Amino acid sequence: MSKDKQNGKKPNIFFWFMGLMGKRLPIYLTAIVVSIVGFAGSKIANAWLVKNIMEAAQTRQTDGLLTTVIINFFIIVAAMFTWRFGIVRYNIEAKRGIARVEKQVFAKVLRLPMSYYENMHSGDFMSKLVFDMERAGDIYGSRLRRLLDGFLTTVIYMIPMLVLNWQLTLCLLSVSGLSLLVNSIFLKPMKKMGSKLSGKNAVMTEKITNILAGMETTKIFPTGRQLLEDYDVANSDCYKIQKKTNTMSAALEGLNNLFDLLSSLAFLGVGVWFVSKNLTTLGELSAIYSIYGNFRFVVMEIGKYIPQMMNCVANAERIYDFLSLEEEPETYELSGGADKTAGIVTAKDITFAYKEDRQILENLSLDIKKGEFVALTGQSGCGKSTFAKLLLGFYKPEQGDLTIEGKSYSEMSLREVRDLIGYVPQEPYLFEATIAENIAYGRSDVAPEDVPMEDIIEAAKAANAHDFIMKLPEGYNTIPGERGNTLSGGEKQRIAIARAVLKNAPVLLLDEATSALDNESERLVNEAIERLCKERTTIMIAHRASTIARADRVIAMGE
Repeated sequence: MSKDKQNGKKPNIFFWFMGLMGKRLPIYLTAIVVSIVGFAGSKIANAWLVKNIMEAAQTRQTDGLLTTVIINFFIIVAAMFTWRFGIVRYNIEAKRGIARVEKQVFAKVLRLPMSYYENMHSGDFMSKLVFDMERAGDIYGSRLRRLLDGFLTTVIYMIPMLVLNWQLTLCLLSVSGLSLLVNSIFLKPMKKMGSKLSGKNAVMTEKITNILAGMETTKIFPTGRQLLEDYDVANSDCYKIQKKTNTMSAALEGLNNLFDLLSSLAFLGVGVWFVSKNLTTLGELSAIYSIYGNFRFVVMEIGKYIPQMMNCVANAERIYDFLSLEEEPETYELSGGADKTAGIVTAKDITFAYKEDRQILENLSLDIKKGEFVALTGQSGCGKSTFAKLLLGFYKPEQGDLTIEGKSYSEMSLREVRDLIGYVPQEPYLFEATIAENIAYGRSDVAPEDVPMEDIIEAAKAANAHDFIMKLPEGYNTIPGERGNTLSGGEKQRIAIARAVLKNAPVLLLDEATSALDNESERLVNEAIERLCKERTTIMIAHRASTIARADRVIAMGE
């Protein structure tokens, strides 16, 4: 972590983003410089060749001209090879740098607390992962190279121009210097516009996500018009900012074109005067003009790419803000006090609130014995699911202590806590992977592809899932679609139970696992749960009398 992050001070975003390349940064920058020097060298060698040819034609002395042409030819070829080598190496390092940033971002995704995802709109989150990553990655991909190309090439071109005729060169550079000054004035407002545009793009993504995620509701209820109006407002705001950005870019490009015209007129006027006064030769003038043509183009490119770079830096700033978010701790420091011998799961004086003015749990204490089947019941909002989230370590209790298998949560990492709990939620999530892989995710000690197929099938049979899986077109290799939408609720629930069977954790947590199922699905799921509960401690959040009746003990929450 940088000192700026530790002090809460935001660093220079550009330098911070470049620092993410780590030890590869010098190689990346060297590759850019090599490509720039190679390309500029070829242009200078070509200009020198023009100078020699023009002077030979003017003086009618061609002695040694062939040798000069051959030498310049080989210099140009060598310079072009150097340029291409630098470009290839730069592209490799740029891709590697982008991959490095993506790895950090996705690693951060896994380290953020559950509270972040429950409070963050998925549209804004996806905007960060897709749009901001892509635009920020353009800094490595082309924007920095273009700007370095511009600034470094101007210096390289200036050297031979000054050597040829420093008076004429200084006259030309005065106009170009004015152009660079104007470009620098545009830096701050362009960055500000880029930040606003990134924010508005995130809002637009949110609106689109709302429409797609709630399409069923949108079609049933008369909400489509309002959602469309909301999107139109966001789209209009984005358009206005984009219009301002494009206007500023056009104004800057127009000014650069004006300076380009002025510099050309200045060169022609001053150059002719210098030749008429014998202050320079026609060959020198031709060489300077040849180099200056490239110089002028480079200055124009600087003006073109500065606004684009500022937009990319604005996206990188959103990446910085994301990577600076507080992460989920390795462990929770709880107040202690729970009797570690009282049961396999104990809670002592647990107090918790999502918001300060709305207490969910207050001084909750309970002991659950090894092998016991406990049903948690109570009215909606009494804290049943909240207690489950506390057990899973998704939130930290404000007060009190939690223990599992004789250890306080303070003595264990959250990873260790979660390894001891098999969880089956009310709405299980299936990944965009095969059914076999979805079940195999229950094993945390090996990769899904390394889990023996016989273990997966055994878990599926225990969950009453094997029979329906074998009826699918590809069996265990079937991909059930996004969020498992090609399967019924009962089928998804049984795959989630199979996942918990494979995990083989000593504590099983079921969050209303049968509340949304029909009678037949409930029967199959309950049979699977009964098998799963054997030799395990089970905590079930339940409302149905049929489920509660199977429990060894019923704890009424909120009473």
